[in-house]
Amino acid sequence: MTYKTSRRQFLATASASGLILGLPGLRGARAQSALEFPQLAGDSEIVVVTWGGSTNDRFQQYYLNDFTPDYGISAQFTSYPDVARLEVMNQIGNVEWDMVDFEGAQMNIASGKGLLRPIDYDLIHSVVPADQLATAFCREYGIGSVSFSTNIGWNSNLYPDGGPQSWVEFFDTERFPGRRGLYAQPRPSFEIALMAAGVPIADIYPMDMNEAFEALDAIRDKVDQWVERTSQWGVMLQNNEVDLAGASLSRLVDEKLANRGWDLNFKQSILEQSYWTIPANAPNGDDAMKVLAWLLRAPGQKAYAESTPIGMTNTTIYDDLTGPYAPFSPASPANTADTLFIDDVWWTEHQEEAQVRWLDWLSAS
Repeated sequence: MTYKTSRRQFLATASASGLILGLPGLRGARAQSALEFPQLAGDSEIVVVTWGGSTNDRFQQYYLNDFTPDYGISAQFTSYPDVARLEVMNQIGNVEWDMVDFEGAQMNIASGKGLLRPIDYDLIHSVVPADQLATAFCREYGIGSVSFSTNIGWNSNLYPDGGPQSWVEFFDTERFPGRRGLYAQPRPSFEIALMAAGVPIADIYPMDMNEAFEALDAIRDKVDQWVERTSQWGVMLQNNEVDLAGASLSRLVDEKLANRGWDLNFKQSILEQSYWTIPANAPNGDDAMKVLAWLLRAPGQKAYAESTPIGMTNTTIYDDLTGPYAPFSPASPANTADTLFIDDVWWTEHQEEAQVRWLDWLSAS
């Protein structure tokens, strides 16, 4: 849902009609004194760039519905996060975005080009104490939005005694015969191949790309399906086109909860993190920073995490998550004991070379 009436327009109308003193949450000394966080009050409509899908609805429902009426900042949504597009906007002096959900490597590239403003941690911590936030997800130019993972999944009808407990076992065709599927991208295929070769999680980075391709060569003939888009996993799993999958956690959980014969674990899961960022020349950057402070609060983050199997930055939510998705948050302490965290700094430095070599390797398969 997009709010079209600006805060200023609303105030003018309310004042003219004599209603301004009777409405809660309005600007002015009396109204701001009633707010829990008066430093977050504003009057703009920010433009938020996401990856689309249900993300926008969740952002509105779990963050803004309780924020906009009192604090006056609303949002409209667009997609997709693109560093090159932001750079062009910056060059022509017409930045249209106020908040962007960048992947880690994208954030690093954008900040390296001077396209992002530093996160105002004084403001953030005036609303959310620092000890509530995952330190690893609090970066100079971004703060964690959601984390997502790739997990080992299997057809529980074919493997009633349980599935693979590592990527080595995943590619053990004698113990686990069947058709295998992986995501057709170098990240996280490099990491999967190296773990399948027996490399401990702690030794994956800094990654040797030649070693990664040698490991990929070793599993090439064991992969029956290379999935080009994560959205394809749902159909592929439901149609039983593979028996073992290194797939998106959310797709595997959906199949498990629907009792469609799939199970999963968090053994050697691979966690990736996205970050909320504010463009350096965002027209409403100050108000976007206020929204960012609000959405890091535990109530909204908890409700969001209970609606889908993703990880959040406020770590206090993991003490009492409820509902069917509660056991499946990829960033919860219960699920990260054996997790590989994607090194976005390494990928920032090597992704162009990795992508070129990957496409050559995949085309030769």
